[in-house]
Amino acid sequence: MKIRIDPLDTLFSCFIRLRDKVCQRCLQPHALQTAHFHGRGEKSIRWDEDNACGLCGGCHMYLDSHPMEKVEFFQSLLGARFDLLNARRRVRQKPDRWALTLYFKQKIKELEVANE
Repeated sequence: MKIRIDPLDTLFSCFIRLRDKVCQRCLQPHALQTAHFHGRGEKSIRWDEDNACGLCGGCHMYLDSHPMEKVEFFQSLLGARFDLLNARRRVRQKPDRWALTLYFKQKIKELEVANE
């Protein structure tokens, strides 16, 4: 089943790529993709900042095809927040899309100002 990309997905992806600046695995400044730990079908954490990071295409493809290494990578990236992410995943509550849109627009503005 193909997951629909909507404006909030685009905004979230922009935020993640601005936040991370370089691939979080190989640390190279390649073109970044937004990589999710838990798939975008997990609505409760689809737009959770801890559920995504910026990866280059090669690292993204590699981790998606090596699930145990992907778990280890996100555990090392998040530290103690890894267990909290998994707990939030189990909460079956629809996210407030309007609030998330406002939040990510503000965070993007802050990152753009900080990068100037």
